[in-house]
Amino acid sequence: MNRLRRAALSLLCLLVIAWPASVNAHQPFCEFADLRADTPWQVPDPAISYAYFGNVYPGWDIDYFAFDAQAGQSVLLSLSIPANDENDDVIYAPLMAVIGPGLPGDRPPELPAGLQVRAGAGALMVALGDDPAYFYERFGRVHFWNYDDDFFRAPQDGRYTVALWHPEGQVGRYTFVIGQREVWGGDLECFMAYDVYWTPIIEGANPYRDTPLDELMHDPNRIINLDARDAPTLDLQVYALDDGSFNIQLQTSNFKFTPQNVDLAPVNGEGHAHLYVNGVKLARLYGEWQHLPTLPPDAEVLTVSLYANNHQAFAVNGEIISASVRLEDLSGD
Repeated sequence: MNRLRRAALSLLCLLVIAWPASVNAHQPFCEFADLRADTPWQVPDPAISYAYFGNVYPGWDIDYFAFDAQAGQSVLLSLSIPANDENDDVIYAPLMAVIGPGLPGDRPPELPAGLQVRAGAGALMVALGDDPAYFYERFGRVHFWNYDDDFFRAPQDGRYTVALWHPEGQVGRYTFVIGQREVWGGDLECFMAYDVYWTPIIEGANPYRDTPLDELMHDPNRIINLDARDAPTLDLQVYALDDGSFNIQLQTSNFKFTPQNVDLAPVNGEGHAHLYVNGVKLARLYGEWQHLPTLPPDAEVLTVSLYANNHQAFAVNGEIISASVRLEDLSGD
């Protein structure tokens, strides 16, 4: 075990001990993979207070959060913006809407064109106010701009979705807060990244920040060896688009994407994928298709590998199941 890994383990032990004393409000979670309509963050219980640290990137990005509510249940929805160099002059101002059963059927004019309201559902804008208050969060030692709290009352039993976007396509970071009841918990990996997650977004860089535990969590020695007859297969297709962006397609067999089970016990043949550019991890992938609006200027090779729910790599004979494409080999068709 090298010095970095020993240090990471020591840090983990210290954080586990200090964790209850440091988190006495919202349970923290981080956006380590894009929150799309087909892979929203599943809110475990909208009565419990969660803080989700996310980002709008690229500018047309829409993030999604899904929760179940009972008729008449009041659910707190709130938004905070980190006070950093990105918003010294103009405070970052995303918009939010709730989509679900029993809501008004007339589409609010503020909804972006890419946001689809499913048949039988309505949409309602979340009232965040126009004058956020400056606030210092003493545990994370971070300054925020806090928008007004909004209390959404579910008109009937059902599943509701919160969509978040920026009306002018500006990139930036945010904290989405849902629920009021304070219960100890959260994502330890996110907690460790708390003081570095709020750095400004850099065009072409990974906005889904790795944490200090990333090397430990994704140690290539922590693999799950599978029999070749039952192991997943992976084929990577990359399509260059006219606007300079890319679509990538993951064609798999014996494998199921299970974003809802991330951090849980490993199950053979289910989990998620990691995308690497020149050997550096760019993002987690939770589905067959992924759009890449931009890549680092020195990008040469895209690689995708398959991982279990607990972040161990799937392998055959010690070789991680992966596929690669060289960008210079793309036809551009």
